[in-house]
Amino acid sequence: MVNPYPYFGYSPKMANYALFKRNRGVHDRYTGITYTNMYDAMLDATYSAMRKLGYGDVGIVVGETGWPSVCDPGQPACSMENAAWFNGNLVRRARQGKGTPLMPNRRFETYLFSLFNENLKPGPTAERNWGLFRPDFSPIYDAGILRNGQVCYDLQNSFFLFTRGA
Repeated sequence: MVNPYPYFGYSPKMANYALFKRNRGVHDRYTGITYTNMYDAMLDATYSAMRKLGYGDVGIVVGETGWPSVCDPGQPACSMENAAWFNGNLVRRARQGKGTPLMPNRRFETYLFSLFNENLKPGPTAERNWGLFRPDFSPIYDAGILRNGQVCYDLQNSFFLFTRGA
């Protein structure tokens, strides 16, 4: 299991790269690949390290990833728009099963952090605002999992699942 969080690698200069938005990409001089998003680069970096250690045949599961929708002042990465954009693109990518540059056409069992905001969690505001729903079950935004106002799951193909909210 790996927990790739492009949010934690965010910088204003690399915003589009972290958020799955159009950008010039980042060229990896070792593989010759130009990555257009940080998520794929993180998964491929994990795969490269595993392969170098002799574990390239071990499956990778995305244990958790996501983007907070609200933060403390002065944190430009946090917004409902950014969270909806990142998580929405994550859902689309997981459903497509197109993989990464080093692992093409590979499906990754993916767990989104988090299903619910955690209004009682201590710490910075961002720590309480990773969810798609408020504690009262009302949606904060739609990341592509709502159908007629209800959460929809595709467990048959295991492309998108949710993880804990704690």
